[in-house]
Amino acid sequence: MKMPRAKPDKAEMKMREQRKQEWVKFRKDNLITQIKFADLLGVSRRTIQMVERNRVSPYPVTLRKFEALKTKYSQGAEAL
Repeated sequence: MKMPRAKPDKAEMKMREQRKQEWVKFRKDNLITQIKFADLLGVSRRTIQMVERNRVSPYPVTLRKFEALKTKYSQGAEAL
């Protein structure tokens, strides 16, 4: 029997919305598809979709990978 999920509180929903906006902006600015983004973060395309639809929060390790990815791409832009 599945346990019912607790509904996220307002703070969690706000954080999810901010993360969604940040991930979508990053992908669009760098011309990265959801599939490529998932590959870069080591997650499934479905995970990216769920995060961008505010359905789930990514694991901390995925957030750390995203921060490293942002740094890598910002350094690449500075070299141009």
